[in-house]
Amino acid sequence: MNVATGIVFVFVRSLIVTVSVEGVEPSQCIAPLGMENGLIKDTDITASSSFDHGNVGPHHGRIRNEINGGAWCPSTQATPETKEWIEIDLHTVHMITATETQGRFGNGQGVEFAESYMLEYYRPRLNKWIRYRTKTNGELLKGNINTYLEFKTMLDPPIWASKIRFLPYSSHKRTVCMRVEVYGCKWSDGIVSYSMPQGDRKGNSWEFYDFTYDGHWDGEKLKYGLGQLTDGQKAPDDFKLSFHQEDTQGWVGWRNDTRDNKPVEVTFEFDKIREFTAVHIYTNNQFTKEVQVFSTAKIFFSVGGKRYKGEPITYDSFEDRIIESPRNVSVKLHHRVGRFVKLQLYFASRWILISEITFESSPVSGNFTEEEEQLDNTIQEKKKVTVKGDNNKNVISAVNNQQGIGQYLGIIVGVFTVLVLFMVAIVVYVLVQQRRYKSSPRPSQIPDKAALYRTPSLGHLTTTSSDYADYAVPLQRSQQPPRTPPDPLHFFPKPPLIPPPSEQYYAATDVCKPQFTPPPPPLSTPPPVRLQRQPRYVSGKPYIGP
Repeated sequence: MNVATGIVFVFVRSLIVTVSVEGVEPSQCIAPLGMENGLIKDTDITASSSFDHGNVGPHHGRIRNEINGGAWCPSTQATPETKEWIEIDLHTVHMITATETQGRFGNGQGVEFAESYMLEYYRPRLNKWIRYRTKTNGELLKGNINTYLEFKTMLDPPIWASKIRFLPYSSHKRTVCMRVEVYGCKWSDGIVSYSMPQGDRKGNSWEFYDFTYDGHWDGEKLKYGLGQLTDGQKAPDDFKLSFHQEDTQGWVGWRNDTRDNKPVEVTFEFDKIREFTAVHIYTNNQFTKEVQVFSTAKIFFSVGGKRYKGEPITYDSFEDRIIESPRNVSVKLHHRVGRFVKLQLYFASRWILISEITFESSPVSGNFTEEEEQLDNTIQEKKKVTVKGDNNKNVISAVNNQQGIGQYLGIIVGVFTVLVLFMVAIVVYVLVQQRRYKSSPRPSQIPDKAALYRTPSLGHLTTTSSDYADYAVPLQRSQQPPRTPPDPLHFFPKPPLIPPPSEQYYAATDVCKPQFTPPPPPLSTPPPVRLQRQPRYVSGKPYIGP
């Protein structure tokens, strides 16, 4: 490898590494959501119970606030069996990246705090409460050690929720009180859930599973949840590091030979119909370890999620067997519209490893309905008409079958084709005839032996100064105006109404007369005119001679 090639590779590598991904960045999604500053209303804070609602009710569980009793205190003591909770309703889905807790100081009179707690969250697509777990599959989060110091916990992975609950925990019975705050931002990406096959294992040591997925797992496919592909965290360049470092984001991977060479399908559901401009896929390319960027990606769009109509957007990636670092593959989506997006990723090697998938999109307004799906269901119901028999039912079709329709359609197409060919033949014939007529010589250009000479005068020459005998004189061609092509509508010849008159041959006029003596043949050139010479008469007829 020479120096110039090395410089190009470094430049390309820098481009790959510096490509940014659109979406929510967890490091910037750290704003307090409103417990301390009051943006979250009292009516949006509830609890399982309160020791004294007016004094230590849930609306007093705001961090760094000393109102009345100064915290929320449940009516029962905390135990290993968590039963009590304080709930915050955010109304819309938020990405929650951190939580903070504090005990009850109570102007120096409080002695209650929670050493540990758990979290539960809810969002509409899940339709149930989910217990939060860390990447290490832990449920307990560290609480407080006294009544006045706050303790903030970063959530890894983050939580996507519209409601969140704090559940105080204690390994032994004790009275607890809590003040809380949540940090994060509104989930602007609009992704409600994604569904896909669960990842595969590589040998006995490495599992490329989506461990943080919070939806339903039926043993083969993940449904209705969110996980590592949308948490905004990138996996390391070397996929092995995620198995040796607990705090490192892992890869989700699929093996080709377990899919029968079929593509990996990942379907995203959004909160509303959106207009999409791009999708970014963060993928690995350790080709020396049988991991490569997908060869082809096909993206489908749907409004209802049941049928994906229209041509998909197809992206063919180039094979890179030089640089092994992961990269963002960006695909333009050309303002396609839908609420469901399905990605099909085709294998270029044995493995595909994905860390993040983000979209550039914006909500659109308009009348988008699922009428096509409803119409299809109605047609299916109309097709099935049951006919009662003696002991059985036969299902018949209320619409003509496809084979009969095809036969009639073939006949119609055949007749139409014959008519078209007939019309084309007529047009071609007319054009050929017109061309022939234009290229053939006109009647005025054809020499006619009968018309070349006009009839000589019936009498003898009366001019005494002429030495010519009676002979035919050539006619002068008449100047005729140019002829125009005939009208195609009257182009075909018509039979004459009256038979044409018989032709007159001038050479036969005198021959038919009796007692005809032929004159001597004319000289090749007329004799010169001799002046002052009178004609001689031979046998009573004028004769001009030398």
